[in-house]
Amino acid sequence: MPSEITVQAKKKPANYLPARTVSDFSMNEQAILGNAVDAAGDMIARRQMSHLSRTDDTAITATVASLIYSGAYAIAAFLITGGLFVMAWIMRGGDGGIYLTAFLVAWGICVLVALAINRSQGLHHSSTGLAHHEIESRERVAMYTVDKHIELLEKRWEIEKD
Repeated sequence: MPSEITVQAKKKPANYLPARTVSDFSMNEQAILGNAVDAAGDMIARRQMSHLSRTDDTAITATVASLIYSGAYAIAAFLITGGLFVMAWIMRGGDGGIYLTAFLVAWGICVLVALAINRSQGLHHSSTGLAHHEIESRERVAMYTVDKHIELLEKRWEIEKD
């Protein structure tokens, strides 16, 4: 009995595609595609500098500003929910502690909702948010340009085939 076991593996043929050496594009089509790619890259790379967004604002300054103006919402929510619960206590009577607990819970929920909405709006309208929207819009325009050029080339190939 042999002390070694040998396994012979069958060699599979390589499943790769060699690089194409012949171009299906004419020089004119190559120029059109090159111009489309250049135009798309130009739209994405160049940034409009005429808008008034401040690029020196950091995330910390945006957060501090959000907390400062959210304080006004917290005070307004305090007065409104407090007034509603005082009116309910006067009209219905009962233990004031239950009303105070319910007021604190309702006021906390109102303030948390206001903070969450203000934070999302602050991020949406901050300089970083504006930059993201600008990049997205430029990307949509660039993708449309590239897609139109590809459609034109496909139509041309169909015409040439017929």
